[in-house]
Amino acid sequence: MFKGIDVSAHQGRIDWEKVKNSGIQFAILRLGFGSDMYSQDDAYFEANVQGCENIGIPWGAYLYSYALNPEDAKSEAQHALRLLKNKKPEYPVFFDMEDADGYKKNYGMLSSQTLTGICKTFLLGIEEAGYYASLYANLSWLNNQLNSRELDRFDKWVAHWSTSCGYKKPYGIWQYFDNGKVSGISGNVDMNISYKNYPAIIKANGLNGFKQDATQTPPVPTLPNETENSFTTYIVKSGDTLWGIAERYLGNGSKYPELKSLNGLASDTIYPGQTIKIPSESQFKSYTTYTIQKGDTLWSIARRFLGNGLKYSEIMNLNGLTSTIIYPGQILKIPN
Repeated sequence: MFKGIDVSAHQGRIDWEKVKNSGIQFAILRLGFGSDMYSQDDAYFEANVQGCENIGIPWGAYLYSYALNPEDAKSEAQHALRLLKNKKPEYPVFFDMEDADGYKKNYGMLSSQTLTGICKTFLLGIEEAGYYASLYANLSWLNNQLNSRELDRFDKWVAHWSTSCGYKKPYGIWQYFDNGKVSGISGNVDMNISYKNYPAIIKANGLNGFKQDATQTPPVPTLPNETENSFTTYIVKSGDTLWGIAERYLGNGSKYPELKSLNGLASDTIYPGQTIKIPSESQFKSYTTYTIQKGDTLWSIARRFLGNGLKYSEIMNLNGLTSTIIYPGQILKIPN
């Protein structure tokens, strides 16, 4: 686990050396808010990036959304990408979906379907640009407005100010307190725990501006190996979640507690290289394989083999992909 904070212009100028010496291991910095307008950049984003990098604190970034439709979300993605240009965050780029100031409520509040579409538009836009995209929301929003299978494959940063996180689906970061005190910061600051080694995951997969090691094979999940026992085994790959593994091999992501019970896991956190037992009665999807060629995209592969580019999510789910980025020479499983 890693201890972190998230900050914006509300914290003013920060003494990052004192922050690091206080034990903070990562920071999530606000890029800004709303669509791609310079007036909506966070006034301290650039200074915070410089401060983190000067002192060696890995950082990620978030953009607070005011989008009321997918077109707004496209502009917000461009806003984020403009500010991220030539930068290499070691943590994800987060889409902050909430209504802290009542803006969405003033417009009659959006339907869950519209909110889901807004989130997907932003997150996919960030992914297409080569970044690790993730969704931030509070527990109530995730359980209600954003409780859609379409968002299950995206990593989550959960805001739940309590002694334990009540979110039942997998997540990577938990924001557990909003009134923290950290040396080097005046006033209160949000406190977070990260359960994933994001810098390692992001660098290994060549995301966020980092170049993938040419000697490293891109992580491609494979089917588990058969055993003589009442279960089969699966080696966890970068980007895997218990929810995703359960969806792939048990037919329903909500069955992930069965995996936790079988493996004696106390938390939802899993790690690349870890061996997970899978109940032997699981029915594996029938598939063929395809070796990616230069110029291929998941959309074009889905259109070629499944007859519809929009079905690319089926390929992602079968292969356990958390990003739409693919590589020449990578082998994909294609549903029959």
